[in-house]
Amino acid sequence: MNARGWRSKLPRMLIAGIAIIAATAIVSEISSDRDVGGELVVEVPTPTIESRSWAAGQEPTGVIFDGERLWVAETGFGTVTSYGLEGQRLDTADVGGQPAVLASGRGFVWALDTGDGSVTQLDADANVVRKFQVGLDPTGLVFFGDHLWVSDPIRGSVSKISLQGALAQLLEIGVSPGAITKTPEQVLVIDDETLTVTGIDEDGNLVGSFEYPGQIDIGDFEHIPGAPTAFLSTSDALWIAFGGIGQVMRLTPAGNFSSLTRVPTGHLALAWNGNELWVVSTDAATITRISGTGTIVETHDIGGHPTSIAHDGNHGWVTDDEKNVLIQFTPVDLVP
Repeated sequence: MNARGWRSKLPRMLIAGIAIIAATAIVSEISSDRDVGGELVVEVPTPTIESRSWAAGQEPTGVIFDGERLWVAETGFGTVTSYGLEGQRLDTADVGGQPAVLASGRGFVWALDTGDGSVTQLDADANVVRKFQVGLDPTGLVFFGDHLWVSDPIRGSVSKISLQGALAQLLEIGVSPGAITKTPEQVLVIDDETLTVTGIDEDGNLVGSFEYPGQIDIGDFEHIPGAPTAFLSTSDALWIAFGGIGQVMRLTPAGNFSSLTRVPTGHLALAWNGNELWVVSTDAATITRISGTGTIVETHDIGGHPTSIAHDGNHGWVTDDEKNVLIQFTPVDLVP
């Protein structure tokens, strides 16, 4: 359902006070007046989501949570900054270029520069450990086991890279491997051309693949999904977001089709809060909450130009490269 919020009936004398409160909240409909038993009642939507924001570097485009702190890729400044869970800036690393995609593991953070094909490795205090090249056009980045895994659709490969930045394996994966994620047992990578998901174990062995539906019936039309804009694995599902058609596909871990959920079109980013999938739409400036079975819980209008999302278990964190802020979101029904 859409975010409408619950309504409360309030006397006229409280209008001014409530207006001030409502002005600070994100709501999805306009208040209305109606006459009930001769008394004018003003209906004011109850806020459905709480938010706080903090200044970030220029053009923050990526955010991850490493289990202790948040890391934000600030593309405009060529920096990566860590934040505490109260929004406080901790440390900043000047990595140069245009860092955009982040991954973490074993006490390190990696920032992928999709412009020059390099990765910068940082320690927990945001000190630069090393910088190295990873491919011609790297797009996906994930840490699994004791290695970093990077997909490169131009080269048609996935690189397995050691903690010391050395290339351990170069795996040829289909035609155009792009979006990448991980499960407890394997790395999963999507081939944008063949619509195939391939699994890779920790030793670099290909452990199986499957094709996801290449056409989706929507109304009277059949749409070819095209390249996914986001890919995420949870304990009992695989989620693939197709921004071009505004759909999120849910597959079982075995690759069987489960459900399809309509969301706004455009660039999409995904995060899992333990029970729900959160989908950020950059073009529509919304967060859509989807249940574990693929049903829409609520959609929140958040404004600005949100680019990425992470979840720390209690709050959602969104970067906005128009306002240059890091925003914490908490639906009121999930306030701890």
